[in-house]
Formats: sequence, structure tokens, C-alpha cells
Amino acid sequence: MFEIVHSIESCTVLVVDDAKAIRKLVSAILKPVCRTVSFESAETALKVCHKIKPDLIIMDINLEGMSGLQACKELKSQPDLADIPVIFITASQEPQVQEKCWDAGAVDFIEKPLVASTLVKRISTHLKYKVQADILTNQSFVDGLTELYNRRFFDIEIDRLLKDSLRRRVPLALLLIDIDFFKKFNDSQGHLEGDKALKDVTRQVSLCTQRPVDLVCRYGGEEIAVLLPDTSVHSAQEFASKVVQSVAKLAIAHPTSPHNFVTVSVGLSCTGSAKATTPAKLIEQADAALYNAKESGRNQYQASMAVPSY
Repeated sequence: MFEIVHSIESCTVLVVDDAKAIRKLVSAILKPVCRTVSFESAETALKVCHKIKPDLIIMDINLEGMSGLQACKELKSQPDLADIPVIFITASQEPQVQEKCWDAGAVDFIEKPLVASTLVKRISTHLKYKVQADILTNQSFVDGLTELYNRRFFDIEIDRLLKDSLRRRVPLALLLIDIDFFKKFNDSQGHLEGDKALKDVTRQVSLCTQRPVDLVCRYGGEEIAVLLPDTSVHSAQEFASKVVQSVAKLAIAHPTSPHNFVTVSVGLSCTGSAKATTPAKLIEQADAALYNAKESGRNQYQASMAVPSY
């Protein structure tokens, strides 16, 4: 099970306990195993989770303010944090207390007084499971050739990001990018060169992004999709123009293209239109804009006619 998990030293464990002595003890015991960060309140820990995304949380059940059980339930209700395993520390051996731990979403619990060897073995085992799960998840969502996220991940994220966009009333932009005359490139240069060109183009598109929230995916074949949360039409147009120009500047020779180099066409759509309220509509508008870019000579971007003016 763990043969590809070489080390857990880089993993981060969040220790949450309102007793300073317990926090120091747990951190000291785990120091040779992994990195630890500790806090005394569940409220603070939840806020920090969004920033550091720990690999595992060790938390006392009975905390002042928000209890450990409440914090665990809150954590599991948030999609971006729900996969973080939680282990409770408890002094109770009552079956009903242990049952509450499982019901809250914990993966395990450790009884007080803490036994160093037990703590190390329990934490090591759960961290290895977490790392293994992350590896498998990454493999299922990443395209093997370009190392971008794949279409499966795109379908999940466009649904999530669009719902968030509509709920918060902020714009979400979608770009569909297609490598111009790519079949001709493969036919004339060979598929090995085609693969290399595709990787070079996708790398360049990724370099154009400036924020961690910007998402670049391999949409299919030679098509790339980019999702830009909290991005106005004007900013998305600037981004699209940057993509077109930067790919052209790679100067990848393409003798069978009228442009002589590998170029891309880009279709842009954005929420704000009354019609762009579902992933299908947002994709449909971007696809129509991409078609217009191709019909207009390629090596350019076009924005959907349905995009708002802001």
C-alpha cells in the first residue's frame, strides 16, 4: 500500500488543544516524524486550514468556545477541507463519546494519557494513507502528457466555480484555446514533435497565469481550457491576448500553417450574461467565440457576443 510513499517528513500536522502543555508535548513527540503547527482554539485552526491546508489534524474534543466535535463537523462540511483527516484526543473511554467522534467525521482517536510510541505510529499510519490518497487523486485528475489537470477535473471545477460565482455575484471567465492546424503539424512533423509542441504550448499558457486560483486544464486533444475566477471581461481579454502573443513568440516552426509558426485561437466567455448560468452555457459561448476566432483567420482571440460589458 505504501510502497510509493517514501517520506512523511514534509507533511504538516495541525495540533489543536487549549492546554499549552499538551500542544508542546504532541509537537515534541512528532518532531522527528513531521512538521507541526499548533493552536489553542478551533476557530483559529479552521481559519488557518484554508491557508496552510494541513495533511492531518490532531484535536482535543473538549475545547473552549467551539468544541472539537463542532470544528470537525464544520471542517467536513467544506469541500476544500473535507479530505483532511482528523484524530481526536480524549480522556474519555465511554462508548458514546467514541461514537460521537466517528459521527463527527474523525478517522481515529487517541486516549489520554498520551503514549509517545502509540501517537507516533498512529500519526505515521494516517499520514501515509493521506499521502497515498493524494497521489492517487492526483493521478486520476492529471493528464499524463501535459501534466495539466484533465477534463474530468475541469468538469468538477467549472461546476463548483460557477456556483461560487453566481452566489457571490462575481465574474468567472472561461477561455477555450485551440492549437491552430495541429493535425497538419502532426502529419508533417510527426507525433513526437506534436507531443513536444503541445507540451510547450500548455507550459506557456500556464506561465501566463498569475494566481494560484487560475486553473489550466487539458480540455481534449489539442484544446486547453482556462478558468479565471473573480476576473472581469476586460481582464480576461487581456489574458487571452497575452496567451495568443506569448505562444506565437515561442516561434515553433509550422511549415504547413499560413502563419509559419505554431499559433493558437482563443474563445472567451464570462458570467454576467443571463444565459451563462450553467457550465454547459458558459462552454457553449466560449466554443462559439473560438469558432469565430478560427473563421476570422486564427492566431487571435474572440469574446462571446453574450459577455457582459463590465
